[in-house]
Amino acid sequence: MRIDPSDFTQLGTDRTAKSNSKDTQTNFSDTLKDVILETNARAKESEKMAVDLAQGKSLNIHEAMVSMQKADISVRLLISATNKLIDGYKQLLQLR
Repeated sequence: MRIDPSDFTQLGTDRTAKSNSKDTQTNFSDTLKDVILETNARAKESEKMAVDLAQGKSLNIHEAMVSMQKADISVRLLISATNKLIDGYKQLLQLR
């Protein structure tokens, strides 16, 4: 059985496809920074809504509670991810 190189067109190296995919990728540090900023924004928003509710500026308790729950979940997720990163780093140090 003879194998012709033209049968493997998908295996060719296309330099333009590699450069385009690299442009759309983001760094891990950029992603982490975005998540931290988003979590901080949610926490600030929920705090503002709670203060407005306590001062009587807003009477919508439902939106305030939903905002507080979103902020709580975001903070818990960020803490959990941070703990996992620290554990992974400690395991890498033990491999040395």
